[in-house]
Amino acid sequence: MKILVTGCAGFIGSHLTARLLKEGHEVIGVDNFDIYYSRSQKEKNLMPMLLHPKFKLEEDNLATMAFVKVLKGTEVVIHLAGQPGVRGSWGASFNRYLTNNIQVTQRLLEESKGNKLKRFIYASSSSVYGDVGIAEGGETQVLSEEMKVQPKSPYGVTKLAAEHLCQLYNVEYKMPTVCLRFFSVYGPGQRPDMAFHRFCQSILREAALSIYGDGKQVRDFTYVDDVVDVIHAAITADVAGQVVNVGGGSPCTLLEAVTLLEEISGTTCAKTFLDRQKGDVISTRADTTKLEKLFGFKPKVSLREGLSREWEWMKKFVQSEDDETAIKANVQPIIGVDHEAIAQVKADEKESKKVAKKAKSQAAKKEPSADASMASAQPNLVARHEASQQAQAELSAAPSESTESNG
Repeated sequence: MKILVTGCAGFIGSHLTARLLKEGHEVIGVDNFDIYYSRSQKEKNLMPMLLHPKFKLEEDNLATMAFVKVLKGTEVVIHLAGQPGVRGSWGASFNRYLTNNIQVTQRLLEESKGNKLKRFIYASSSSVYGDVGIAEGGETQVLSEEMKVQPKSPYGVTKLAAEHLCQLYNVEYKMPTVCLRFFSVYGPGQRPDMAFHRFCQSILREAALSIYGDGKQVRDFTYVDDVVDVIHAAITADVAGQVVNVGGGSPCTLLEAVTLLEEISGTTCAKTFLDRQKGDVISTRADTTKLEKLFGFKPKVSLREGLSREWEWMKKFVQSEDDETAIKANVQPIIGVDHEAIAQVKADEKESKKVAKKAKSQAAKKEPSADASMASAQPNLVARHEASQQAQAELSAAPSESTESNG
């Protein structure tokens, strides 16, 4: 099956793309590598898939691109791309949310309506509910799809508007749309602005954890592999026209999650409590009755297991960041070193590699290999990755201040 995945380089998108390729699907991924967080992390997310023969990356902006090339022959659209973040959706930046969450969704629906899709899956959010789950007296209720929704942030408003667009196209154009409301997704590869990523990083850096509000807000944490399982099932399940909660069955307060992370890491952390942020809701607990009925699905990964996996991934992630910083730190004047000589050696090596690469390229043109043809599909990222690896190797070979002083 040919499947279009928007936001393929992001947190959920990269996990989903890997799963779809593993299942044998042909995947066209679109991502504009938005500056919301570092491009390098997204490139690392995608690196394992770049040379897969059934994966093609289109680096483009969904707000302006021509969809013909990615929709031709496509049977399923999975629309994960969007402008994330509750706290950043206020003020002048709201224009980005209007464009990336509402207008892009409308464009994609409009361009897809004549393609006879088998499914159009839209990634929505628990943010559409706001605080409707808070009963009189302050007691929290589970959030069901039949409840009135009342977003508490501009971000939530845009996600709800996009849901309405999907439902309109389902009614008027018979498009097989389904809206999945994700609840607090976490796991390896999580965005750096999200709570567990920040908490793990603070522990590894031996810094205090920054917590917004009193830490008693409740979240229904959902492991990323469980989310991917639901998206995959939605491709073939009889769910057209539906809106479905996707919750992990692990609701707890933020402080309880922090205590669990302290147990996993073996560290007791200092905590800094900051003012509650506008748009932060008191409680999100998913009613997953509909999910279980339509998909026959129950979450498989507990919060303890999922957090343990993210912690192990974060240790490697932070170490790789430290390695990159250390390499960059070596690019500085070194006393007693002939920098002109080093520069000449590097220039000679670079020229030699350039000549070798040109010869290899000419040979490949005469007799293209399978590897060469696959690599040509993703030239920009592969080239950047190779250049990065080469630069790191060259810089690591140069003597640093520490080796000089110890010598």
